[in-house]
Amino acid sequence: MKKILIIVFCTGILTSCQKKLDEYGISPNNPTKTSPALLLSSTEVATFANYTGSLARVSALFTQQIAGIDGQLIDYAKYDLNDNTFVNEWTIIYQGTLVNTKVLTDKYGVGNPYYSGIAKILTAMNLSLSSDLWGDVPYSDAFKGLEQNFKPKYDTQEDIYRNVLPNLLDDAIANLSQPVTANKNIPASDDIIFGGDVTKWKATAYILKARYSNRLSQIDPTGSATKSLLALNSAVFTPDGSSDMMAKFFDSATSLNQWSAFVSGRPGYIKMGKNLIDFLVLSNDSRLPFYAKKDDSGNYSGTAADSDVNTTSDIGEGIALNANSLPLVTYSEAKFIEAEAQLRLSQPLLAANAFNEAVKASVKKVTGVDASATFILNNASETALTITLEKIIKQKYIALFTQIEPYNDFRRTGFPVLTPNANGIKAQIPLRLPSSSDERLYNPNATIITNIYSPVWWDK
Repeated sequence: MKKILIIVFCTGILTSCQKKLDEYGISPNNPTKTSPALLLSSTEVATFANYTGSLARVSALFTQQIAGIDGQLIDYAKYDLNDNTFVNEWTIIYQGTLVNTKVLTDKYGVGNPYYSGIAKILTAMNLSLSSDLWGDVPYSDAFKGLEQNFKPKYDTQEDIYRNVLPNLLDDAIANLSQPVTANKNIPASDDIIFGGDVTKWKATAYILKARYSNRLSQIDPTGSATKSLLALNSAVFTPDGSSDMMAKFFDSATSLNQWSAFVSGRPGYIKMGKNLIDFLVLSNDSRLPFYAKKDDSGNYSGTAADSDVNTTSDIGEGIALNANSLPLVTYSEAKFIEAEAQLRLSQPLLAANAFNEAVKASVKKVTGVDASATFILNNASETALTITLEKIIKQKYIALFTQIEPYNDFRRTGFPVLTPNANGIKAQIPLRLPSSSDERLYNPNATIITNIYSPVWWDK
């Protein structure tokens, strides 16, 4: 890495933590005056940027949930990526989140197990994000800036998934299970996500354990399924979505929903993707008007991956509205993971039941009302004889629109079946992002990858 410094800051992409920084009266660039509350707020906001900003858009572009028709999105649509494309995103993950969580655990963790536990969950989320997109990444040797070690060795993705992520989440759960009296400081409003509710944080940790175990479906089909179900059995989450982990935004110039800010600032750059719209239209899905606006003809349509048609539907206000929260970890996702894991363990009835619940939960989450009887009959009434992996991943692809998970699922499973952009640099959907130029130029210990069509370790 060019540099790993102890920095607490809000990204240029997303500055919604300024409200919190003003509240504490602390300079975001003065680590000598930091606090666990400030570190937590700024790290959560940076995590929102990482998970709902450009990395989410390019993932949705690859999976054809959206289409790029102008500006740099045309390049992305053609799979024209280089080592300068995602330098900022790489930097934000490390200097905007992982450095902060390191300080939060090391400097303030003793005597503050709740802060430490939350920090470890945020560490796991951002580390897995970087590894899922880039493969091998720095971690164990990456945060020694004060020792002038700016050239960290990389951890293999295998070690991150087999050891680092499970250990982080197990430690987080143990920290969050401590009594209130074990804490010198208690997270409250500085915890933008859950307001200090450790029960919800523990539920998130267990769902993440299931997510990361399920990611290894090609590496260890049976073991990954068993571990996923074990984690989900320990999670206390609510079907109404009140325990869902959401990226939160506010209707002000410094705290806008990232999809809203993008489509407002770069109108016409993206349209809805034909693949997703066709799925929704075909099933008369009530999520459609939340996901998409009507096109120039007053209907709903999407632009194909190899097209630049600009008369199709824009992103809907159910997604891209200034103050709209966006999902990060949800009950619906947990039920889709359960369905897939049960299917791998030859339990099709249990898989079907979990799938049906996942679809209904997603519809309720997005629309605010229960799915219609007709929709349930046609889309959420699978049985032991009819449930398939393709159906599970297709509905998960719809439910998790705006998240990066559909791209991970596509690489893992090959579903949904997508036709690459024939006009691309290569007629193949990329399987990873190229290494950052900063790593290539300044870190001789980096694992440099330029071939975006080479699979990451868990994608066999």
